[in-house]
Order: sequence, then structure tokens, then C-alpha cells
Amino acid sequence: MPRFERWRPPRGAVIAAAVSGLALAAAFPPVNLWPLALVGLVPLVALSRRLPPRQALVAGWVWGMALFLGLMYWLTVVFTSYGGLSWPLAVFTLFILVWYLGAYAGTWGCLLSWWGPKPWVLLVSGPLAWAGLEWVRGQIFTGLPWLPYAMGLSGALPLIQSLELWSTSGLSLLLVLVNALVALLVLPRLEGGRWGRAQVAAAAALVIILAGGWSWGSWRLAQVQAAQAAAPKLTVTVVQGNFSLPELWNRALRSQVLQRQMSLTSQAGQQVSARPWLVVWPESAAPFYFLRETDASQPVLDFARQQGLHLLLGCLGAVEQGRRLQVSNRVWLVGPEGRPRGFYDKVHLVPFGEYVPLHKILFFVRAVAQIGDDFAVGQPGKTLDVAGVRVGPLICYESIFPELAREQRKNGARLLVNQTNDAWFGRTSAPYQHMAHLMFRSVENRLASARAANSGVSGFVLPSGETRRSTGLFVTAVETQRLPLMSAETFFSRHGDLAGPIGLIAGLLILGLDAWRRRKPREAEDV
Repeated sequence: MPRFERWRPPRGAVIAAAVSGLALAAAFPPVNLWPLALVGLVPLVALSRRLPPRQALVAGWVWGMALFLGLMYWLTVVFTSYGGLSWPLAVFTLFILVWYLGAYAGTWGCLLSWWGPKPWVLLVSGPLAWAGLEWVRGQIFTGLPWLPYAMGLSGALPLIQSLELWSTSGLSLLLVLVNALVALLVLPRLEGGRWGRAQVAAAAALVIILAGGWSWGSWRLAQVQAAQAAAPKLTVTVVQGNFSLPELWNRALRSQVLQRQMSLTSQAGQQVSARPWLVVWPESAAPFYFLRETDASQPVLDFARQQGLHLLLGCLGAVEQGRRLQVSNRVWLVGPEGRPRGFYDKVHLVPFGEYVPLHKILFFVRAVAQIGDDFAVGQPGKTLDVAGVRVGPLICYESIFPELAREQRKNGARLLVNQTNDAWFGRTSAPYQHMAHLMFRSVENRLASARAANSGVSGFVLPSGETRRSTGLFVTAVETQRLPLMSAETFFSRHGDLAGPIGLIAGLLILGLDAWRRRKPREAEDV
């Protein structure tokens, strides 16, 4: 057999992988057909059982590429509208990204095929390996934990309550286990077999996990809702100015940008009587070097004093690096006396947007993509004090990283604030996906969250994961909510993500033991 043929799955397998991966995208925001997440891996499991490891690798790769193509198609809008790329080059760049992301599903399918069709492989090794691979995706190459498999349950509030125990890695592990049990039930019948004891046990386990998970989640949800009602509150307003990117960075329109946000804030202030009062403006709400450019900054300071509010606003920062200044993506806190009280610089920078990774090797990227100097990196876990309430700022896509919000919770944060500018994404699913990550951060740490997005989606998330007062896209809006300030730590906030590293270590051990087991008979034959 030619070497290439060993890697090529049958055409039907490739089509099935592509269709099933693409269909699973509907489980995620904004569609939220979450029952699909309970069965979305079954086609990949079926392919992995029937195909040899090399072909299972390719089929799984196609499945993963189709899934992420359905989830992240919106990147073409970013690349063409704001990255200056032509459509062919934008599509090619998207293909490279989904090719990389699909490799994780391909590796998982290859492992299932390599380990064999035994039930324990599917029920033990499969979930552990998935959790480990997903954790790796969130760590290497600066990390890209966008839409872990657990996010497919974001439409089922009771089923995501266990995030407080084990974050997305653990919930993904449990979700893969559910898919494995479904596969054990349906595949024997599809392959012409009969149900045996294994299928009866799988059916019972599936009922226990789903019914138990929903019941426990509903009970826990009611507990958290009661704690929310009894907790002290902070009045928070989010402002959505709704500026296009050219408007936002047009120096001639700077005063209009500030005036609209101040006007919206004043409208909200007429309805607010409780103090302290925190107002959150989006990322880049002050599109200049705040405080360094005094003429532009003074109106903001005067406004905070006149309104008697605490104001969090996104702006540009300047960090001294020896004799030179380095730009940062910054959030300033202004107090009701009209004076700055502290700032937070973005910690997790966007690769190829705010810095160039491996710049000595990829030296040409900066010139081709017209990227300036790397932004300065802030201090992880830093919080800001709003009248004795520690607030954890998360700028832009920092909300997708569980460890960043956890570090702020460990440092005393009782409220999370996400300031972003999602105008880059246009009218696509990306802003809703971005908002869903903040929902998971709230449940993991049992903290309320406020989100101010320049063009939407803005709104609030309660510690239970419930969203409140979500705005639409590309509308001018201002929303106010009394947010509970919870203080109890969760298992996750104390210990971090354990399921991911444990899954990775266990998967490597199982792989090593299996390789050793296969090698022993060969050594005996050689003797």
C-alpha cells in the first residue's frame, strides 16, 4: 500500500467528520443548542473505532477544523475589514488557525483508535486525554482557550454550576464522558450488535450523571441565588458608546467620543441614588494617553468629581522602560474627588496585535502587518480599590483565561470588570461567544461581573451565571445593576484547574504503558 493511502480515510468518513463537526458548532453561543454537546463527539468516536490510528488522526483533524470553522468564521471579518488582508489571504489565514486547532481533535481521535475499542478506553482514557489536550491548548503558544468543549453547555445554567469545582477542563471531561456513554449505547446497534451488560450499565450511568448533574446544579443554583440576595450590593453602570473604530481613533472626534459617554453616564446618574457608584467605560473609551495628555484628560476628571462617581475607563498607558516609553493597554480608576486612584495594565496581550511572539524568528511580521513596538505587560492578579471593594479588571480577551480571574479573586477581588471593544467582529457570533466566557469566570469564582463593550455585548453576570441587562450590537446604550459582592471562595479559586493537568499526566501515562505493553510481545518474538 502506498504510504499516502495509509493516512487517507474513506471519503464517507471525511464527509461524516466534516458535517458532524460543523453541526456541533450550533451547541455554542449564540445558538446555544446545548443538547448537541451531549452527543456531538459520538460521530468522532465512531470513526475512531473503525479507522486505523493514522486515518483516525486525519478524520479527527477534519472534524476539529470543521467545528472551529463554524465557530471562528468571523475572523475573516477582522482580517479583511481591519487587518488589510484580501479575502483569499484572510481565508488562508483562517485555514491555518483552524488547521492548528483541529490538530487537538485529530490527536484525540488517533489516541482512541490506538488504544482500541475497549469500554474502559472510551470511559476513562478518552475523557482524561480530552481534558489534558484542552488544557494544553490554553497554555502553549500564549494560549487560546477560546470556546472549550464545556462552553457548549452555556445554555444550560444548572449544568455549568460545577465550574466552581473544576473549571472548564473538568466540565469538558465530564461532558466527554457523557458522549462516551452515549456512544457505548448507540454504536453497537448501528454496527448490527445487541445490547449486553455493558450497554445496560452505560444507560444507568448516563441517567445518573445527567439527572444527578441537573438536580445538583439546580440545588446549587438556588443556594447561590439566595446568597446573592443576601450579599451587600454595589451599584454599577456600564456605558456602550457605540463608535466605529475610525471614529474612536480620529483625533478630531475625541471630544465627541468623551461627550457621548459622559452624556450617557449622566442619564444613568439621574436614576442612581445609592453610593458608592461605579461607572465602567469600555476599552479605549479615552483614546489617548490619559493624564499625560492633560487637555483631553481634565474634562474626564472634572466629570467624575461633578457626578460623584468612581470611573473605570480604558485608555492608552505609557510605561517607562529605561529612557524610553512603552505603550500599554490600560484601565484607569478615577475617584469621586476627581483624582486618579490607580491603574491596571493588560497582562495577556493579543499576539500579532499587541506584540509579536518569537520576534527574533518572525522579525518580518512586524513590517508586513504594520505592527508597532510590543505593548508593555502588566502585573497578573492586580486589583483596584473602589471604596473598599476590590475590583478585578479584565481587558478584552483576558476574560477567556480562567487563571487571570482566579488570580484576582485570590487577591481579594469581589467584582470582575471586563472592558472590551468588539467592534472588530462586526455583526457576527464573536461578541456573544466573548460574553459567554465572562459568564464562566463568574461561576468559577462566584463573583458578579460587569461588561462594558464599545459596540456590545455589554451587560452583567451574576455569581450564579445568570446574565442581566444585556445590550444589542451596534447600539448606544447604558445599563445599571445592583451587583452582589460575594466573599466565599470556591474550590477552583483556592486550588485552580486540577482536571487539565491531571488529564494530561494520566493520558501520557496510559499512552506510555500501552506502548510498553505492545513492545513486550515483540521483544519476546525477537528472543
